[in-house]
Amino acid sequence: MDRTYLFVPPEEKAEVPAPGAQWDTASNRWFIGPEDARVRFSRWLPDGNDDEELTITSSSAYVAAAKVLCQKCRGEIEVICVHCETGVVLEEPLTRFTVSGIWAMDEELTRQLRPWASFRMTEAGEYANYCSRCGAVQDELLLHSEPEAPFFDIPHSGTGVITLTPLVGTVRLGGDEHFTVE
Repeated sequence: MDRTYLFVPPEEKAEVPAPGAQWDTASNRWFIGPEDARVRFSRWLPDGNDDEELTITSSSAYVAAAKVLCQKCRGEIEVICVHCETGVVLEEPLTRFTVSGIWAMDEELTRQLRPWASFRMTEAGEYANYCSRCGAVQDELLLHSEPEAPFFDIPHSGTGVITLTPLVGTVRLGGDEHFTVE
C-alpha cells in the first residue's frame, strides 16, 4: 500500500474526512492514497522530512509487556512499551533504554505492534496503553518513572515480570527515552 499519513491535530479531526482522507484503524491515523490530490491536504501533510519525527532507531528492540492494575478500574491488564537493547537517539548511540510518549512510528513498527490493540494513539497525538476493560488511558509516567513501575528497570526486573517479544528488523520511532540507573 502506498499511503501518506497525515498529521492531524485533535481539534481538526472532524475536518479531515471532508476532502477524502481515510482512517487507518490499525495505526489510528488519517491517510491519503497516491490518487488523492495532495493540495487538498497540504496543511496536514508531513513537511517532506519524516526523519525529523523519527529520532530513535534500533535494530535490537523488543515489545516489553507487563501485567498491571488499571489506574482507573483496578482490573488486571497488559501494558507494553518499546525496549531497546541498543539504538541511536538523535545520532547518539545508547544501550538499554525504553521509549515512552511515542509520537511517531515507522510503518514497520506500526505493523508489528498491531497484536497489542490496547496500545494506540490518544487524542493528544501520542501513543498510550488503554485499559482493555474500562477504556481508560494509562498514564505513561506511572509506567516508567518510579522504581515500582513495570518499565522502570527492565534489564533488572524479576523473572516473569516482563515478557520481551523481539521486533524484527530496524525500527524507527519518535518518543522519550528512559534509562536504567546502574
